[in-house]
Amino acid sequence: MSSDGGDWDFLAARKREMAERQASEPPAAETSEPQEPAAPRARGVLRADMPLVSLKRRAIPMAIALAAVSLAGFLTEMVAASQMLSLGGPTALLVMYPLGGLGLLAAAILQFRFVDAAARLRVLRIITLAYAVVFAAALGLLAASFVPVIAIGLVWLLADQLNFLVPLLVWSLAGDEFNVAEGRKVFGWLVTWTYVGQVVGLAVAAGSPFALDALDIPLTSLLILDPIVCVLLAILLPRAMRGSGAAKGLATDESLRIALTSAWEFITGVPVWRTFLIASILTFAAGMTGFIAFMVSSSELLALDASSIQVFFGTVSLAAFLIAWLVQSTVAERMLERLGIPGSLLVLPVATILAGLLLALGSALGSLAVLAIAITLWRLPRWSIDENARRAALALVPDERRTRVSFFVDLVPVALGLLVSTPLAIVGVITGQLWIVGIVVAVIAAIAVPFGVKVMRGWEDSLLNWRLRRRKQNRSFDFG
Repeated sequence: MSSDGGDWDFLAARKREMAERQASEPPAAETSEPQEPAAPRARGVLRADMPLVSLKRRAIPMAIALAAVSLAGFLTEMVAASQMLSLGGPTALLVMYPLGGLGLLAAAILQFRFVDAAARLRVLRIITLAYAVVFAAALGLLAASFVPVIAIGLVWLLADQLNFLVPLLVWSLAGDEFNVAEGRKVFGWLVTWTYVGQVVGLAVAAGSPFALDALDIPLTSLLILDPIVCVLLAILLPRAMRGSGAAKGLATDESLRIALTSAWEFITGVPVWRTFLIASILTFAAGMTGFIAFMVSSSELLALDASSIQVFFGTVSLAAFLIAWLVQSTVAERMLERLGIPGSLLVLPVATILAGLLLALGSALGSLAVLAIAITLWRLPRWSIDENARRAALALVPDERRTRVSFFVDLVPVALGLLVSTPLAIVGVITGQLWIVGIVVAVIAAIAVPFGVKVMRGWEDSLLNWRLRRRKQNRSFDFG
């Protein structure tokens, strides 16, 4: 090794050069006018200070995707549900709901294995194209009148997955694109775009039977929208977000066991999230059972007529989402600030208790109006206050686990709720005493409330867990 420091002579030469340059130049105050401060960075550590309009511009592709998926998914659910009740009767729901739960779990496991193994947009493209192909096959069976009840059942199952799984992937993109502070500014706006799609889809579902019946066009012709939306989403969203950081995945090839374990370790490693998962499962088990009570009671009162059922379901759902949209636009964000994430998550279980009691009353009285109010009482917090709180909670999860954790806390409760709804509702449906189902809904939701209270009490301490990122920032954001 040389001892003369020759390898570092360039540092000494650079230092002498800078000293000579400074000595030869007059003081800056005499030779130049004060310079304007540099323009702020568009992104980086100060991204949370960006104007809301800039955040919305980055979120536009995801907003349009959520609106399109919501439009197609909600329209399809209304059409498929009315057709299924007309073709198979109320007891068809006792078969369809468990199948829907199994379908969601099966699709989720397949996506769970690969969702973080490649760029997210590539995964989304593959999944939406696959849905388009299966949708087209189901519509072909329906057009050929090949066991229509099975074909419409397949469409309904696909609509469930379109409503739950594809938005989860889009939301995972949003979680990668925006940090916690940005997310609090823009996530509510993204939720509002889902309302745009939902409202349009439900408005078409409620109004189309009048026009299509007059033109002698089958209501099932509306289902052609699903494969079209899936193909457009597969082509346009990856192109719009091609240069985005959210387009990247972990690109690691992991086994299904490792993928499941990584998410489950987070759930069990942050105890309050395990309690949150239990509360969610109980709440959604009650909610899905409540939907059986609502759909069976109302369809029987409407004499199982497909057009009447679709108009009623579409109108009630449209009214519910318009109210939810109003809540989202006016008070939802302030409620999240006031109640915090855990307090906002407690709203849905409490509302579900009241909805169950009203479902029991509406079924006993044979009142469509009371049934409509009951199901609206469930949907209102589900698609406003609870949705915002879940998105904000998931923003605390590290990027590499967020999508997988969201499957556990968003999709698993819905899937398990669909699975257990039939045994919870079967006695009331078979005996025709549907008021019993409403009471069951209220009891299950009441069991969820203590778990929600436990989440609220332990939430602040959980933010100190090392598994949560940016815990100091999140602590200041979530509690005022």
